[in-house]
Amino acid sequence: MADNSDLSFTGLTDEQAQELHSVYMSGLWLFAGIALAAHIATYIWRPWFG
Repeated sequence: MADNSDLSFTGLTDEQAQELHSVYMSGLWLFAGIALAAHIATYIWRPWFG
């Protein structure tokens, strides 16, 4: 286990923080992609402009 001098204010080591960030960003891109696809599908079904 890492000693306390290696921990940030979150209690994570740098490696753990980078891994958490990469997982978070992957989930964010997945969510954004699904949201974009849903908006495009909705616009094709019933356009809200014009």
